[in-house]
Amino acid sequence: MGRRIYDDDDIYDGAQNDDYAEQYRRQLEKYNRLSEQGSKRVEYAGSKYDDEYDDYDYDDFDEDIDEEEQYTPPQRKERPVQQRPKKSAGKKADNYKKRDKEDIKKNFGSHKQEKKKKNPIKKFFTIVLLIALVLFIIIQVLIWKYIGDVKKVETGERHYTSGSMQSDDVLNILLIGSDTRSMEERGRTDSIILLSIDKKSSKTTMTSFMRDTYVTFPGLDEDGDGVDDMGKINAANVYGGPELLLDTIEYNFDIRVDKYFYVDFFSFAKIVDAVGGIELAISDEEAQGMEDPMGEQNNIFGNKKGTDYLSHGGKNMHVNGNQALAYARLRYVGNADFERTQRQRTVISKIIEKAKTLNPIDLNNFIETSLESLTTNYTSGELYLLSYRVPFIAKYKIESQRIPEDDTFTYGSHDVGSTLDIDFDKARGLLKKSIYE
Repeated sequence: MGRRIYDDDDIYDGAQNDDYAEQYRRQLEKYNRLSEQGSKRVEYAGSKYDDEYDDYDYDDFDEDIDEEEQYTPPQRKERPVQQRPKKSAGKKADNYKKRDKEDIKKNFGSHKQEKKKKNPIKKFFTIVLLIALVLFIIIQVLIWKYIGDVKKVETGERHYTSGSMQSDDVLNILLIGSDTRSMEERGRTDSIILLSIDKKSSKTTMTSFMRDTYVTFPGLDEDGDGVDDMGKINAANVYGGPELLLDTIEYNFDIRVDKYFYVDFFSFAKIVDAVGGIELAISDEEAQGMEDPMGEQNNIFGNKKGTDYLSHGGKNMHVNGNQALAYARLRYVGNADFERTQRQRTVISKIIEKAKTLNPIDLNNFIETSLESLTTNYTSGELYLLSYRVPFIAKYKIESQRIPEDDTFTYGSHDVGSTLDIDFDKARGLLKKSIYE
């Protein structure tokens, strides 16, 4: 092993501090190690290189050690602290405060999470959704208010409900109009119209049954002979109310009918007034013939004699409720009851057409007046479901017809008076073709 430049013990000679001695010992070991690695030939003492080592001046050892780069840990740069001036500093102090506030905004405030901006599309749809929700609530309130306006009665006893003509796509509702002032009077029904609503073909068919049609009343045996009584169809309501009328139509015409709306003719006049009146094509003969039914109506309504009489007819005459009712009840002008049923369908169609043009306020008044005039065997729940179909039904095309058709009946005479004896097979065929095919 080569000769060490310094012995370990030399560095401890005279050392007064243990830490200082330990530091120099480590430095000495490092120096000897570097010297041995840097020398290509290292000999023991007494070799030819001994003199070379003796020639080295090691008195500058401390200087070499000092020249070696020492590690100095990085120091944190402290921000100079500005001295706040005293309050007496006046404007200068205010400037410092202002600058401090600006620093807070720049440094502290910048760390706050920025408020996210709402996506404009998302915001738009949120507003639309809220508007739709409000409208939905308003509509629900109105629907239930309208349902409350209708007089609802339970369906009485039925004796025949086996009409074979029926479909899930077709809704049959019987519209019953009477000369009486209320349903409880059970008067003869001067207007019997089957409203068939076909959602598949988007079509509504109005079928009028002429009041003198001679029919069988199923389950009715007033004379006790064990045979169902027969009579004019408009008398069914007198003998058994709306339920017997439903049974009679199902039995004689083989078509399923479960629901009805009943309105007396005098409430019908209010409905026409609520829609703002309608336009009708009235002949001079019809205008004169309307005076008889209108005279009866004026007496019931408390009007002066001669109120609403027409001096002449016209193509597009604007008529009020009193006049429209007289027009629908007119029997003795033209082809008697055949034209009468046509007039009734015409008035109903005109009311529907006019209602479509009303503004929201007038439409609300019309709906309220109409519903207050109706009596039905629909339940509140069924009316609620039906209300969602009404906007679509209002757009359906309307077709009309009557039973019996021309050339499908004969004039008869029975104990109930003059009648229309009809071909029931042809009548059923007409219903099937016009409603279900």
